[in-house]
Amino acid sequence: MTESLGTVRGFRPEIIAAGTYLASVVDLKQLHGQHGPYAMWIFQPEGYSEVAQPAGFTSISAGRTSKGMEWARRILGKSDATDTLYGKDIQDKRPVVDWGAAELKDKACQIVVEKNWDENEEVYRNLVVNVLPVANDRSSSDDETEFNDIPF
Repeated sequence: MTESLGTVRGFRPEIIAAGTYLASVVDLKQLHGQHGPYAMWIFQPEGYSEVAQPAGFTSISAGRTSKGMEWARRILGKSDATDTLYGKDIQDKRPVVDWGAAELKDKACQIVVEKNWDENEEVYRNLVVNVLPVANDRSSSDDETEFNDIPF
């Protein structure tokens, strides 16, 4: 006996506007390209569905000045840099950290997302082009206000 095939639904990711978003790391996957292995970083922007998970790409390098190393430092709170050169122009020494899915999954960060037109498939795609540390919005004046509001 044969059955009719139901509708096969193609995956259509939710495309978000270009900008900077509070997000968390969903996963890191190792992919292989013509120049060797590389990392795909998958993020979940806050306030968006699971089909809006933009990705960014880096080499799999343990080098102190590699893009992946700096993204990991920013996510782990070891760097407050926000440049797009991934700390290469910063004069102070940056710590070397271990990074991968085990160290970074579910950690908060900010992501800089671009919305690009894919000519071949005629669709928009999102690409994470930078990862930033979570912003600390509290200023010292806010701390003083809270201190003054404590009843004695």
